[in-house]
Formats: sequence, structure tokens, C-alpha cells
Amino acid sequence: MHKKHSLPTCAGIALVLILGANISVRADLIWSYSWTPSANQVNANAGGPGYLTLTNDSNTATGSSNTVITNIQAYSTASPSNPAMFNNVPISFALQLTDLTSKMSDKLTFSGYFSGSVTADSSNVQLTFKSPTSETVTLGGNTYAVMVGTFTPPGPPGAQSYGSLNAFVTVTPLNNGGGGISSVPEPAALTLACLSFPFAGLCGWRKRRTK
Repeated sequence: MHKKHSLPTCAGIALVLILGANISVRADLIWSYSWTPSANQVNANAGGPGYLTLTNDSNTATGSSNTVITNIQAYSTASPSNPAMFNNVPISFALQLTDLTSKMSDKLTFSGYFSGSVTADSSNVQLTFKSPTSETVTLGGNTYAVMVGTFTPPGPPGAQSYGSLNAFVTVTPLNNGGGGISSVPEPAALTLACLSFPFAGLCGWRKRRTK
């Protein structure tokens, strides 16, 4: 046997279900990045012949993520008695950062220099930064904190062991919720909730009329 519910009871149940749902809406923080070195080939400035090659890197990411700034490879035919020398050879890395939701973009630059030596059979290269290794920018109301991370020197010429440089990007959503999870009713739920109030009022009015 099915129990019949009055119209006010049904309206009340519907209202509780609608407001209690409190649908969570997630808007993922999707962004893109493009790292570009100031030169894709950095030549030794003393000694024998030699140079370093640096790659560009670009991709998209969601939320906080590690990024590869560049991969580095050493080339030289220099002898140990006359190595290719890198005496504070300048280099910079430009980051084009874009918040894909808002389409807002900004450019950050990190500067440093290479030092060390390379021969046909060895590599001893270091990278030192002159500029701050961390920068923060706000795009679309979201905060992007970029921290340059680990430098891995390249192996000797001909080796498959590339060097690399990475950076970690920490993304903080607007008001800790402008790209994360926010508990707000969807517009449709709010509309249904508003429609349930007249039904409840009408039922109360009819009940008073019947007394």
C-alpha cells in the first residue's frame, strides 16, 4: 500500500533535496607555458671550439606542475690541453604564461650565465642565475608562482645524457576557490527552489480556506 503525501509535504521534500544537493562546480585551472632561451646555441668564448645547444619547450598543464625549461647538449672537438671555455657566457630564459580560462598572459624572464669547459671527451659546465629564481604573476585572478629548480649539467659530447633545467609552477586559485571547487547551487537548482515556494504557499492558503 502506497502512502499518499500531501502537496505541502511533497513541496517541502523537493525543496530540501534541491537545496541540500548544493552541487559542487569545478573549473580546472588549465594554463599553457612556452619556455624560450635567448639563444638555441651558446658558443664558448675562449679556448678551443665548442658550444651548447638549448631546446625550447611548451605545453599545457592543469593545476600546479613541474615544467621543463630546456634540454642542453654539449658539442666540442677541443683537446684537453685547449678546452672550449665558457667564461660567464650570458643566457636568459623567457616564459610566456597563459591562463587559458581568462586568456590572460604575461611574460617572465630569468637570466644567468654559463661557466666551465667542454672538450671532445668531457663536459664540466655550470649555470648560475643573476636574476631572482622565483617570480609571481596574477592572471585571470589566479596566482602563478614560478620557481626555477634543478640544473642538470650535460654529459660529454656524443653522450645521450642531455642536461636539463626545470621550473615548478604553483597555481593558487582566486580566493582559494576561483578555479578549484566551490560549493554553490547551480542556477537550475536555484530556479527550482524558487518555484517550490509558491506551491508551498498555495497549499497553506488552501488549507486555511478549508477550515
